[in-house]
Amino acid sequence: MEGNFKPIGNPTKSSYTPKNEQEAWIAIMHACIAVDGKVADEELEELSSTLAGKTMFEGHDVLAYSKTVFYEHPKIGSKGLIDNSVDKIAVENRATLFAQTIQLLLADCVVTDKEKELIHYLYSALDMDPRLANQIVEVILILNKGNAC
Repeated sequence: MEGNFKPIGNPTKSSYTPKNEQEAWIAIMHACIAVDGKVADEELEELSSTLAGKTMFEGHDVLAYSKTVFYEHPKIGSKGLIDNSVDKIAVENRATLFAQTIQLLLADCVVTDKEKELIHYLYSALDMDPRLANQIVEVILILNKGNAC
């Protein structure tokens, strides 16, 4: 599974660590939508809407965090972004982040094999119970059933 998450090109060592939980959320969400090398407009719109709707991002420079994450992704890849970010996510926010990330991945109505693999990696990295992760995925799929794409 490691091969799917390696950075493209000539990776450099990175000591990237998000400054706070908000940047870690952005890093993890971006890691998931960018793992396949394509970020759909619908995914970016959903990401923007998600961040705008969460009070935890009020008063934070989301654009600066996003720029940092976008710059680091090619260096360390999706798995690296997740690995360097999970410790910043409060335990009580992990299931919510996971659910929001699943919703984000469904925004373009296409979930690639790499995205599926990264979903499994993410719930493990977040130290979530696999049953809870499966329940979250099932609920998000039910909520999105019949959406026009």
